[in-house]
Parts: sequence; structure tokens; C-alpha cells
Amino acid sequence: MSINRREFLRSASGLLLAGSAGGLVYPAMAWADANIPVFPEYYTYTGSYPDIHPDTYRLQTAGLIHKPQVFTLPDLYQLGKDQEIKTFHCVTGWIVNNVHWQGIALSRFLNLLEPQPSARYVAFYSADGVYVDSLSLDQARAPGVILATHISGQPLLRKGGYPLRLLVPQMYGYKSVKWVNRIVLDSTRPQGTWEKDGYANNAYIKKGFSFMDLL
Repeated sequence: MSINRREFLRSASGLLLAGSAGGLVYPAMAWADANIPVFPEYYTYTGSYPDIHPDTYRLQTAGLIHKPQVFTLPDLYQLGKDQEIKTFHCVTGWIVNNVHWQGIALSRFLNLLEPQPSARYVAFYSADGVYVDSLSLDQARAPGVILATHISGQPLLRKGGYPLRLLVPQMYGYKSVKWVNRIVLDSTRPQGTWEKDGYANNAYIKKGFSFMDLL
């Protein structure tokens, strides 16, 4: 069964607000042996995690670009030298502070593809076969936006988006598509998976925001 985030928000509201005098209580962060931060939730829209083999994984690129390319996982690891330390914000209220990410700055990756003048949006498709979200080109080129291959010096966990996930630190986590296997540039913006349920295209983190605003 896939996760319905609106149902999750309603069911979690009492737990997260209890004892907080009206403020959010963020779950304590645990750490694995490899110092990989354990997120309070690993969301999956389909109810399962894609089983991706490193030898057969391919990242396809298409659309309004001059240089369509196909990247293997070794290709991405070779390119992935950019590092970011960013706090991850979930729209449901929890955060994970100062997560160490490594991968390819999206601005640099887009330069490899050479977008055509008519390209305005970048869409990211998940290997789960369902999830999609997008950014404008300006948002995609913002500082800190990265195609992440590693977290805390280790390859991504399967449930955390292995082998490639988007990270948009300026926005809530539903924009940071996991298990990315296709990137398409277009002149129009495809409707994102959660946007179909009323979530914002421009999901910038808001100070003082409460997930109760979504109920």
C-alpha cells in the first residue's frame, strides 16, 4: 500500500505535538555504524523500494538538450566530487541537521547536457515508475542543489534513494526525488506526484510553517 501523506499528517499530528506546548517535537536522530544519519521516515509512494543493481543502473537524459547522454553508476561516481552540508526538512515537520551529501552539483550536470534555449524546466523521474517532480532551470541551478550519490561518505541507502537522488535544500523533501533514473528538460512543467494532491510546485521552506497548515 502506498503512503498517503495527508493521512500520515493527520495520524501523526497528536504524536508530534504532544508535550510541545503547541510547537513541533522533532524525533531524535539515530546514527548507524557507518555514521549515516537515520531519517525518522523513509517515504515511498509505491509502498516499496526499487531494487536497483549497480551494474545495470543507467541514468537517462532527454528532452531539450544538445547532448543527450546515458550515465552509468561509475560515470556518476567519477563526476560526483561536489559536497554539501545541508539540513533536510520534511514537510511533515521533522528535520535532520547538517547532513553531509556528496554528488554532482546540478548546475554542473546541466552544463554537460547543454540545455537548448527553449528549455525552462527540469523533470526528475524515479525508478519506482511513478514518482516525478520538477524544478525551473533557475531553481535547478541554485547553490546547493545536488544529484547526490553519497551521504556521510557512504553510498546512499536503498531506502534513502540509492543510487542517485536529488537534493533541493531550499525546499521541502518531497521535491528531492529519490531513485532518479531519468532527467528530462522541457519548455513546459509536468505535474509532480504530490502536486497532483495540492502541494506547491515552489516548495520553499517557510519559517514558522506547521504541517497542520496542510490538514
